[in-house]
Amino acid sequence: MPYDKMRAIVTRGHGGPKVLRTEEIERPKARGRKILIEVRAAGVNPVDWRIRRGELRPLSALAPRRVPGRDVAGVVVAVGDEVRGFEVGDRVFAMLDGISGGGYAEYAVVGEDAVALMPRNLSFEEAAAVPLAALTAAQAIRDALREVVRNAPHACDTGQLVRRKVLVNGASGGVGTFAVQFAKISGAEVTAVCSAANAGLVGELGAYHVIDYEEEDFARYEERYDVIFDVVGNRSFGACKGALRSAGVYVTTEPGPRNFLSQLATMPAHKKARIVLVKPSGEELSLLKQLFEVGRLRVILDSVYPLEEAAEAHAHGETGHARGKIVLRVDR
Repeated sequence: MPYDKMRAIVTRGHGGPKVLRTEEIERPKARGRKILIEVRAAGVNPVDWRIRRGELRPLSALAPRRVPGRDVAGVVVAVGDEVRGFEVGDRVFAMLDGISGGGYAEYAVVGEDAVALMPRNLSFEEAAAVPLAALTAAQAIRDALREVVRNAPHACDTGQLVRRKVLVNGASGGVGTFAVQFAKISGAEVTAVCSAANAGLVGELGAYHVIDYEEEDFARYEERYDVIFDVVGNRSFGACKGALRSAGVYVTTEPGPRNFLSQLATMPAHKKARIVLVKPSGEELSLLKQLFEVGRLRVILDSVYPLEEAAEAHAHGETGHARGKIVLRVDR
């Protein structure tokens, strides 16, 4: 293969997993504050297949040829002339920006401020599972708990500060497994909603209570929560409002019109609806690196596919039964 070319998974148009095809395309270049990474593994996320299916039009229509993938882990092979914090040979992980990202490829280019050195105790496959999912979970839990404190800073229960209660709906998936851990690290009492088959896993990650969604509806419980994090996006604010404490926050990963309207409508209200729109951050990835290295965070890998089997990886993810993250391995 010519030096300026690379293998990548490319989508042309929208459709099912079979629109993902391996092609030889131009290799990106590192300029300015950009870093070129030789990708060893790439994370697979629900946003990837949602873009592929055409659910995020018209944004996805702006790029008729797309390389999916927002998460990568690999080795720095070139740096732009304005890069100061990284050098060739560094093992790094990053969350890519843009409509699709560009991670399903042998090489990816990313801004210096979205990259961090990999945790020393993680493989490339494990590190590639982290950026988008862990940053989404960390930013959602952190911001929601801060808002609860702002709304009810002096909440007490029989003279003692109330222990915050966080419910994670979809706790055994990629974002959910990290959300349970971050809520636990924050000191909250965590309730996980998942299938009975995954109850043991989420318990190991820090869930104090587990609700089997096939048997019980958490929104109909008498229990009230400070934060309800709807990772899977299948419960509305209206359905969850009654399960929130008086200053509670409902946060979802689903940026649909209904949730945007709920967010606007609850701006003056005591109970809030929020949508998490994850932001790339090398600084936050560096903090996560430390948590992994001291054993406070774990990566749950569902499966690892070769890059050329991206269609199979998408098809598996779309079943909704992945336990943790799906990752693509880039073989050379």
